[in-house]
Amino acid sequence: MNSDPPGLQKMLGYLKHEYGNPPIYIQENGHGLGVTDALNDIDRVNYLDGYIGSTLQAIRDGSNVRGYFVWSFLDLFEFLAGYESSFGLYYVDFDDAKRKRQPKLSAHWYSSFLSKKKDILTQRSNFQGRYHQQ
Repeated sequence: MNSDPPGLQKMLGYLKHEYGNPPIYIQENGHGLGVTDALNDIDRVNYLDGYIGSTLQAIRDGSNVRGYFVWSFLDLFEFLAGYESSFGLYYVDFDDAKRKRQPKLSAHWYSSFLSKKKDILTQRSNFQGRYHQQ
């Protein structure tokens, strides 16, 4: 499957201009990998960075994106690939009866990304609060 983050940004701009900027939720956006070296999923990190970056730029350009949802939180049974494709941010050991889970590099990256955004929003909120109090 081809990856085209700039294409997503262009599509969001197209929907904004041609359809009156409807609210958009991007769902099940993810990158499947094989199960070898599943914890060091740098390709997924690059994929998410590209698509989230394109989405953020579209938002800056005025697109009405309300949500972005990564596919998937955990490795799972995928309809076309069974257990041979790893989609999750967390590795699931399907050979273990307890289905042991481990965060992948992408889970750490995504958590860090969300924390930075939370810090930025908190800083902005605190700044605005001080500004309005003066």
